[in-house]
Amino acid sequence: MTCEVAVMNKRGIALAADSAVTLGNGKKIYRTAEKLFSLSPSLPVAIMTFGAADMMSVPWETVVKIYAQKLGNRRFDTLDQYAKDFLGFIEGATSLFPPEDQKSHVEGAVRAVWSGLYRDKLSERIGANAQAPEGDKIAALVEIVHSDHEIWEKKYSDLEGLGADYGARVVKTYESAVGHVEKQVFEGIKLPRTLKSDLRKTVSLMYGKEWFHPSDESGVVIAGIGESEPFPALFQYRVGTVAAGKLRYAKVDEARVGAADAVVVPFAQRETIDMIIGGIHPRLRDKLIEDVERWMPNGKNGKAKNPERIEKRKKKFASYIREEILQRYDQPFMGAVSGLPRQDLAKMAEALVNLTAFLMHMTADQDETVAEPIDVALLSKCDGFTWVRHKELIRRTENFVA
Repeated sequence: MTCEVAVMNKRGIALAADSAVTLGNGKKIYRTAEKLFSLSPSLPVAIMTFGAADMMSVPWETVVKIYAQKLGNRRFDTLDQYAKDFLGFIEGATSLFPPEDQKSHVEGAVRAVWSGLYRDKLSERIGANAQAPEGDKIAALVEIVHSDHEIWEKKYSDLEGLGADYGARVVKTYESAVGHVEKQVFEGIKLPRTLKSDLRKTVSLMYGKEWFHPSDESGVVIAGIGESEPFPALFQYRVGTVAAGKLRYAKVDEARVGAADAVVVPFAQRETIDMIIGGIHPRLRDKLIEDVERWMPNGKNGKAKNPERIEKRKKKFASYIREEILQRYDQPFMGAVSGLPRQDLAKMAEALVNLTAFLMHMTADQDETVAEPIDVALLSKCDGFTWVRHKELIRRTENFVA
């Protein structure tokens, strides 16, 4: 995991990111990860990444550095144009993500989903009866698949920008790989044609919906100021893999200085920063809202609590907490941030990530998935991109002093 933050006002942006990276299913934590990248010293635009440390086995550092070389002296009027150009570069970078690699990642994702969602559930359903009749296995599998399709349809929105037939196109493009996975995962089961079609519908939903396999998903933040923009902005994306020549991504959020004089946006492990800004830990806030049901008395004559009344009370209480946070903590906090000079923006960003790292260090039952050193950068119209603190600069200074 990681902790990153953007602190913005009308003078510029401060970005801070820790250096912890977790490998080997959380068994190994290194403190050398690069998560904050410059495109050019003269350009007030930066990219931060979190989640997966690479994009389809290519380190994000490599992806961003190659894009920066390709960008060269080109400049865009808006940050949105930089974001679209960067995402378009990834989609078209066949030297980094060749067709064979795209096929391999589709095959791996399909295998993981079919094994986890279907084969494992089938084993649970059949239980100790390994010699269950073939018909019972097929009937159980059909029920599991159909039930899962309902969840896909209800839980996930369609992925925008790739067309309604994109999922089906992925299935058609990689039919041989899908067939190979089918034989491996469902070995020993003679699947009827209709069930094979249903399994391919699962693949279509995987790639046509706003769903990303956990091992392939990265968070990408693009922050900065376009040539014609007076004040900072940032865009946050969920980025998956390239499949059938198309990059799967979804825009999560955007923030702009303008309507608001100041913005603080944390990413990844953000609970500590949210607590500082909001005056209450998010988990405690959510627990209080959930406890509304426990506090409410039973209905008259011992009748059960009315679910609609409970939900109404929860929403009212949640709204009350939000208003209290906004008036007592958020607004005064942001009012102070709006007046900070650029250097103080950097100090604040570093402090917020450092506090998260300190809390992780002092929590005995958690791994230190947020850790120093903290990389900090300032972006502004007048100075472009400036490193305030960076582990490589620290190493050079230490070597010079030695």
